[in-house]
Amino acid sequence: MSKRYWIALLSTLTLIAGAFALYQADEQLPTGIDAPNFKLTTLDGKEVELSKLRGKPVLLDFWATWCPPCRASLPHTQRMSKKYAEQAHIFAVNLREDAEKVRSYMERNKYDFTVLMDSDGAVAQAYRVRGIPTFVVIDAQGKVQFVQVGYGPGVERKLESELQKAIEAAKPPSNAS
Repeated sequence: MSKRYWIALLSTLTLIAGAFALYQADEQLPTGIDAPNFKLTTLDGKEVELSKLRGKPVLLDFWATWCPPCRASLPHTQRMSKKYAEQAHIFAVNLREDAEKVRSYMERNKYDFTVLMDSDGAVAQAYRVRGIPTFVVIDAQGKVQFVQVGYGPGVERKLESELQKAIEAAKPPSNAS
């Protein structure tokens, strides 16, 4: 087969993949809906249930150790987990990896944010995760406030801004007399 054939085939497959990605973007979790509830286990064996976290916003960061953009975003997740520890719940949701591999990765990089293990990918499916990293900000009442797929320039500021909005909205109104 000629070189032109392979180039044409590759171009066609690339166009199909791009069209599929655009189609999938329409399938993103809509904002304003109740966030799908879940129960997941942390790396240290504790169970976390989303519905029991009401009252504070929640940030979910869906990721995997093999994903370069995920690895690039994790230092920001670490900083946010420190900065907003009292005002929000910050979780990195690992997708379908072995707990020991994830634990080793966390130790090697000196990360100490909470990792939830989505071993079978059911939570990612419920959240319509089509690419990683995917970030989801859930407000204090359990509604999806913001969804970001991918990581690149400007994402850190946008994500932090959305989390700050959720934190501000969760504060009780001040009694101005």
